[in-house]
Amino acid sequence: MPYYSFIILCHNNNELTKQAIETLINSLEITFIDRGIEIIVVDNGSIDSTELVVKNIISSNTKQKIEIIYIRLIENRGYPVGINIGLSHCRGEIIGVLNNDLIFPVNWFNGLVEVLENNQIIGVAAPYLSYAYGIQGTDVRFNSIDEINVFSKEFISKNKGNITYITRVIGACMIIKRQVLQEVGGNDFFFGIGHFDDDDWCLRIRIAGYKIAVVGSSFVYHIGSKTFKTIKEDINHFVSINRSKFYRKWKLSKDRNINSVYIDREEYIKKNPYVRDRDYIPSSYTRYQICDNSNLDKKGNKILFIADWENEYSKWKEKLEKTINNHEYNRIYLWIPSNYYNFHNVVSSIKMNTLRKFNSDNINNVIYINENIRHRDILGFINEFDDIVQIEEDFVNKYIVYLANKLRKKIYL
Repeated sequence: MPYYSFIILCHNNNELTKQAIETLINSLEITFIDRGIEIIVVDNGSIDSTELVVKNIISSNTKQKIEIIYIRLIENRGYPVGINIGLSHCRGEIIGVLNNDLIFPVNWFNGLVEVLENNQIIGVAAPYLSYAYGIQGTDVRFNSIDEINVFSKEFISKNKGNITYITRVIGACMIIKRQVLQEVGGNDFFFGIGHFDDDDWCLRIRIAGYKIAVVGSSFVYHIGSKTFKTIKEDINHFVSINRSKFYRKWKLSKDRNINSVYIDREEYIKKNPYVRDRDYIPSSYTRYQICDNSNLDKKGNKILFIADWENEYSKWKEKLEKTINNHEYNRIYLWIPSNYYNFHNVVSSIKMNTLRKFNSDNINNVIYINENIRHRDILGFINEFDDIVQIEEDFVNKYIVYLANKLRKKIYL
């Protein structure tokens, strides 16, 4: 049984994935290797030669106590869900969540493990990075692993013993205790393709009573945003809509930040105790529970329609029109959870732009749900419907469809 687990999530950029895996292996001391290590590579729907590259690394790996596991997803399911899939396969007590655009110098891991194992209240430890916002960033650039190792050695020597507690760290490189994951779960899939999922995760960890530490005796070279730069859509749009989801979910009207301490988040943490039923998010299908919480009418065929409602790239508008046309006599339930979306704005937009094309019978068969279902109960909520609508270019919908498939529900394409 491995004691240390590392998740590397990748989407294309196979040369970076290869570099990340190889430098990670070469950076780890024998004392860590002897305790057992697994590296879980989650291929988030790559269309380049990532699979071949990773399998070649697996076949050439000679270190018996390092196991490399390759998990291929047939499509990109977004960053939060990709990480959750990796978490669902982890067996270690210390878990690293890593981007594939990282280069690991010698001894980067030592200081992080020491901090986690010597302080019970620290739940997450993170290194300083070459590319990062806030206190974690060092803003340095190098051209070789030798240069990175030289800088890292000097940096660790200068900053050894320095620990800074902050509200959140970026999700590119986080080392987490298993007990933290058991208490708070994984990432929130409502953050779709990604951005602000790490803010949400860190906030739940802090509410649960753990500290998040940036450790001076650790440095990792982060190239930065390589995967998101290859995506055709405007990433600023996803940043904007996910910021809105985050603020709405945690009821934040302001989000002041002073030296990587988010004042309003810290005030929220002080005033609000951790509530597992509210704050825990399953990282795997098996951690959901099925129960009947719905007051839905049991008569007739019930169709669930869930989208990332404020995502301009989602095809939900076209799909909704098609669904209404093809299910004239069935009830179509639009789930618009108000802790992520502006329910009234979304409903008004639907009525003005889509439903005006249909007669009153069609309109009466469209039912709006703004209920904020607890994450652990979402599987049970889905189970109460007969059909689930699949929507193109919509990462929130992708995960709902994934859960619906597990329940063997009919998917309306």
